[in-house]
Amino acid sequence: MPIGASDPGALTPAQRRVYDRIAAGPRGSVPKPFLAMLDAPEIAGAVQAVGATIRFGSTLDPRLREVAILAAAAAWGSRYEWDYHVPIAHGLGVEPEELAAIREGSGRGLAPVEASTVEFVFAAVRERRADREALSRISALAGRTGATEITAIAGYYPLLALFLDAADIDEPRSGDAS
Repeated sequence: MPIGASDPGALTPAQRRVYDRIAAGPRGSVPKPFLAMLDAPEIAGAVQAVGATIRFGSTLDPRLREVAILAAAAAWGSRYEWDYHVPIAHGLGVEPEELAAIREGSGRGLAPVEASTVEFVFAAVRERRADREALSRISALAGRTGATEITAIAGYYPLLALFLDAADIDEPRSGDAS
């Protein structure tokens, strides 16, 4: 592991404080991306706080939030983030054919705001640009706050994916490639 903490039993006091704060938060554990950041505990703490706001303090409809997260994971190619969020999306009613449309970046068959979200997030991640037309559609359908939160997701989840890749731990949670 080129960066990160692979052994929670060998953390420095600063790492332990952040580790314990994350574990005591709404996630109830310390997911792999934050382990990958623990060489810089203050960054890990700040980044996880942004993620906690996205996941647990968002104004977005939970299903739309998960569509955006999965789109970011798919556009980046993060196996871990995809695998982590698929069960959450299933629990919110995202069907297998909708997951396939998200994964391929087409958004086909999704509600208009979800399809625009997939389009926007893929452009943001893969082309490093904010697709103004897709963002305008999202804003009209989900409001400016929703469009802002989706923009945050489009930047945040690739950050996590980069840490997973840098720490050489971007692998599906269940061990399969779904």
